[in-house]
Amino acid sequence: MTDVAADPHAGGGVEALYDHAPCGLLVTDGDGLVLRANATFCDWLGVEPEALVGRRRFQDLLTMGGRIFHQTQWAPLLQMQGSVAEVKLDVVREGGAPLPMVMNAIRRERGGVTVHELALFMAKDRHAYERELLAARKRAEDLLSEQRAAREALALAQTRLRMALDAGALHIWELDPSTLERSFDPSVATLLGRPTPGHVEFRAYIDAMEQADRGPDAAALNRMLQHPGEIYRHAYRLNGEDGVQRTVLAIGRVVVSDAGITRVIGVLQDISELSAQRAAAEDRALFAEQMVGIVSHDLRNPLSTIRMGVQVLKMMALPERQQTLLDNIDRASARAVRLIRDLLDFTRARLGQGLALELRPLDLHATVAAQVAELEQAYPAARIVHRRVGAGKCVADPDRLGQMVGNLVSNAVAYGTPGEPIAVSTATDGEGFSIAVHNEGAPIPEALRASLFQPMIRGAATGSDTRSVGLGLYIVAEVARAHGGTVHVESTPAHGTEFRVSFPARR
Repeated sequence: MTDVAADPHAGGGVEALYDHAPCGLLVTDGDGLVLRANATFCDWLGVEPEALVGRRRFQDLLTMGGRIFHQTQWAPLLQMQGSVAEVKLDVVREGGAPLPMVMNAIRRERGGVTVHELALFMAKDRHAYERELLAARKRAEDLLSEQRAAREALALAQTRLRMALDAGALHIWELDPSTLERSFDPSVATLLGRPTPGHVEFRAYIDAMEQADRGPDAAALNRMLQHPGEIYRHAYRLNGEDGVQRTVLAIGRVVVSDAGITRVIGVLQDISELSAQRAAAEDRALFAEQMVGIVSHDLRNPLSTIRMGVQVLKMMALPERQQTLLDNIDRASARAVRLIRDLLDFTRARLGQGLALELRPLDLHATVAAQVAELEQAYPAARIVHRRVGAGKCVADPDRLGQMVGNLVSNAVAYGTPGEPIAVSTATDGEGFSIAVHNEGAPIPEALRASLFQPMIRGAATGSDTRSVGLGLYIVAEVARAHGGTVHVESTPAHGTEFRVSFPARR
């Protein structure tokens, strides 16, 4: 028997090799009509050779895109150069999905007839590989684009951060929680009095810190490390190499991951000038308050002389016009005395001395009635009504109670409805005693209520005769506090405004 492998022409070996070759083999005429197709190609398409040969053109087996490519590209190329290699096309399977194939073609002349010899290879694996390759390339391009965008965003963020740090004269520092050693941005060197930025050793920085500030600083850092949610914020002094001591504010917070605290990042700010300005402002404020106290104290004597002179002149038989003038002088000087007293009390309270009290048993109703009588002379246009509840016995400072009632009535005159009565109520019981002043009129604006008893706070001025420096209600609150009492305010359009001061009972 002849060995086909040794002699492919034996036993029809050439035909068998052609029909069952591992690729599709076709012969077409110049117009693409299939003249011959091997079994491999027919099996791929799922058709019998008789359905192709002499019946269909090769380009009719392609997808629409393949037909266009055949018409515009590879057929003209084949005509010009006689061959085409590695052309990828999709061949439509009978009743199925297109099959990706790679084709090589040669143009030949046989007996004056042009034929095209085609060899086609299945490209499923290659097609999948190419798709994966294209997808990987797309992913790589996307990642590269994202990386480029991230680098640009990082560079922009770093630029913005540096600008913010420079604008705020801030310097970055970090701390390693395992060693508690700090590292510093080169700009920190300027805080140590060095002429230019440069490397700063942790030991050199600690040595520059004022000795008395090292312990509190370490304690503040430890608190933050023990409670990662807290922010480290501590000011200390640095003794610079240039002989200048600087006050530095250090702020930091921890960076926490699944492994715990990884780093501490913070900023340093030179607040020497700010500290100096704050100290100077505090000195100026203290000096101003002391001056107010001194001047107010010194004004009491001449005012007392004026009031005494007015009382003497009132006892003389003077014409009515002059008596009216004396009354005006008396009211004005009395108001000045109350104002000076408020200023002195304000100064004592601000300097931490508090209001001095002289407690003694008294008749609350009688004490307040005397003050109301003086206020009726000071405000002749006002209608002041005094209401009493209880026996009236209590222990308090009568002068302070009179001062408080005077301030509350002055407030009611300033902001109440003119012509409507101002009610002053005094009440005592076994739990203590209270004083209330009520007036009709517009309610206190909501925006003012939170700061009503702060110094220098006033409502809208209603006229030059009722303006004040805004200490009246502040003194009321201080008098109540000195007695252990509290102040309650109720102000509504329907019921007007009432200030009620409640005092605990004293034995």
